[in-house]
Amino acid sequence: MFPELFSIGPITVYTYGVLVALGFLAGTYYAAANSKDVMSKQQVYDFIFYVILVGLIGARLLYVLTNFSYYSDNPLEILQIWKGGLVYYGGFICVLLFAFFYCRNKKTNILKLADIFAPALALGHFFGRIGCFFSGCCYGKNTDCFLAVSGRHPTQLYEAFGNLLIFFLLNKILKSSHKKGYVFAWYMFLYSILRFFIEIFRGDDRGTFFLGMSPAQNISIIIFLITLVIFIKGYEDGKNNNRK
Repeated sequence: MFPELFSIGPITVYTYGVLVALGFLAGTYYAAANSKDVMSKQQVYDFIFYVILVGLIGARLLYVLTNFSYYSDNPLEILQIWKGGLVYYGGFICVLLFAFFYCRNKKTNILKLADIFAPALALGHFFGRIGCFFSGCCYGKNTDCFLAVSGRHPTQLYEAFGNLLIFFLLNKILKSSHKKGYVFAWYMFLYSILRFFIEIFRGDDRGTFFLGMSPAQNISIIIFLITLVIFIKGYEDGKNNNRK
């Protein structure tokens, strides 16, 4: 692992923080480059500024809640996000709620905006999970398989490259003819599957919530079922329209 990129005197630059920042920059660049039909680049930058704040707060909050016993004894470490410790789903859910009210206030089509940001999310998440790998967090179970790194499943890399594949698939869908909101629906569908199975190989303490599964697995199941209903409904609507 390589948690610290470099130090200058008392200042330490953490690899995780740098890669998370690169993820935000890559996602921002992608969204701004594809936003002309929804909002201006400046509006994208303004929106992302708030998304970053809300996303970090939500991701950190869920991480702290799932590790409450530790942080209740070490409350000052709650703010030390540069050392790692963000739960993606926490940020994702908070950003969804924020985006809903933001688009409602700005009279922006939330489905079109979500479609643009879906590939950007997957791209940014790719960099974030690489950061997790270098930081040493979100590690996998012990294994002797050929993919092992230091005797463990490199779950951070599994998820990173899974997200990269999702990015390329979503980018292709975005560039083709599609229903509003379907790029984002595909993102939720694919990522929920990826995250559910990645959790099986995680070795860090994930906590349990329902049916012995981790909170992330429970959230993944809910998201999977929601998007499955969306796709089934879209398929049925398409069949009914063809009959008319």
